[in-house]
Amino acid sequence: MTDVSTADPGIAPVAAGDHPAAGPRSLPIPGPGDAAVSGGPAGRTPFAARFQAILIGVMFVGFALIAQGASKTLYQIGLPLLVLAAFLQIAFGNIPPSANFASSMRLLALTWVIVAAVFGLGIWLAPVFIGLGR
Repeated sequence: MTDVSTADPGIAPVAAGDHPAAGPRSLPIPGPGDAAVSGGPAGRTPFAARFQAILIGVMFVGFALIAQGASKTLYQIGLPLLVLAAFLQIAFGNIPPSANFASSMRLLALTWVIVAAVFGLGIWLAPVFIGLGR
């Protein structure tokens, strides 16, 4: 745990025990290497943050495979790769980066259920809206 400090000389830094609210109920401020921040052992990046970074890399690879004009096979690999990575990024963009594997998978499943419900509702309501427009 670290103490809170400031770069502004007009504001005095406050150590964890010096704050008026400090006492038996005060919470320590986690530092960058603490397990509470990293979601695991000190210095280890949480699963959700690592997966988001991997997804961004996969999306760049997908874009590169689509942009090249030399091979139709590479294009056919790049397009589904990009689509899958984009759908996963939609979900993982809404998952807190500090989430561990289990909570990430639960939130991923919930996100896909919501997306499926929105698509299903759209498919179900499309004929209704077309009928209203006639």
